[in-house]
Amino acid sequence: MLSLFAVLVVFQGKATFTNMGRYCSMNENRFRRWSRRKFDYSEFNTKLIALTFPNQEQQIAAIDASFISKSGKKTEGLGWYYNDSTGEAQRGLEISTICITYLK
Repeated sequence: MLSLFAVLVVFQGKATFTNMGRYCSMNENRFRRWSRRKFDYSEFNTKLIALTFPNQEQQIAAIDASFISKSGKKTEGLGWYYNDSTGEAQRGLEISTICITYLK
């Protein structure tokens, strides 16, 4: 998993097996084999949060999605997203922030 996360930080473009294979010393077939294995991401994230915030009884996960107006045809990720300020779906980009915080 550390190898996978390391390559996800440095590659450019879409997260395809071929693209990830270009940005690390591992072959794209290794990523394909790994993707066939079952992995409990929920348990992984729960344990990671527990290691990050030891001795904290209550934790809250927060997600904030923001809309960015964007025109053009070649922008990666361009699509129709809900813009809360206008109350409708508009063409543009969405950027999301995820955080974990704890209560004292």
